[in-house]
Amino acid sequence: MKKLVLLAVTLVMVLSLCLPAGAEPAAEVTKYGNIGRLSKLNITEDQLNDVLKDIMVNSICNRYVFYDTMTDMLMALQRGDIVVLETDQNTVRYIASRNDGIVDRPPYLNPNNLLFCMLLREEDAELRDRLSAAIAVMKEDGTLEQLRQRYVEDVITGGDPDAVVPEIFPGAPTIRVAVTGDRPPMDYVSAGGEPLGFNTALIAEIAKGLGINVEFVNVNCAARGIALATGVCDVVFWMEVGDFENWEGADFEDQPENTIVTDPYLSVSLWWAVRADSPVVNVYRDQ
Repeated sequence: MKKLVLLAVTLVMVLSLCLPAGAEPAAEVTKYGNIGRLSKLNITEDQLNDVLKDIMVNSICNRYVFYDTMTDMLMALQRGDIVVLETDQNTVRYIASRNDGIVDRPPYLNPNNLLFCMLLREEDAELRDRLSAAIAVMKEDGTLEQLRQRYVEDVITGGDPDAVVPEIFPGAPTIRVAVTGDRPPMDYVSAGGEPLGFNTALIAEIAKGLGINVEFVNVNCAARGIALATGVCDVVFWMEVGDFENWEGADFEDQPENTIVTDPYLSVSLWWAVRADSPVVNVYRDQ
């Protein structure tokens, strides 16, 4: 129940989409359709919408619809099954750059910051601390920004992500890292099944500095929690909401029990992808 309450509080801030700050609620809000998100791990679509039923009264969307993969959600947007695809700004920009007729827009009010980090099992606290320390070093020496430019910005503007080949350290321990491919160019899998993208480049660079081996494991987005809990992988790329005053710890992705996260390595705004011919395009105001 605590997680449902925290989730509801977080999404209250995300879903206040219709009115500028300080304005009185309108008597009736025009509904344009449904809003899509990747499936959450510890709450069903119906449970989420039940928690948010009062909030959705003042939303321009009817309800949230879950999709297990980004491909399925993008197809739903293109068909018109949903009017909004909601995820991080980098992924939305990538989608818009690769799909004619799809444009990126901010949520109607100020977007929230999404913090990218890594999820591990509680018993792997030592590894978590080593990863966090490595992230801090990469921020300080500029390596993180170089990777972001190469694997995020350059790819969004039309480039192809470079292959990521982790260095091999004979006899050293190996960590298995889950890659879903559902948030390109952050979490990216090629058509041939090869893990690419910013996240894989990041963990390969960290592993090189720590002298450990990395094995990439392709995992369905909806199965990340199970894969981590059952030992299929040791690390999962994760995303949380940040910078909410008085709500520290409110998790946007419904973090599973008995897990811990690293320090964040990137902060990205929550963003929307919409069809260019959708009336939703005209709802926005300048941010």
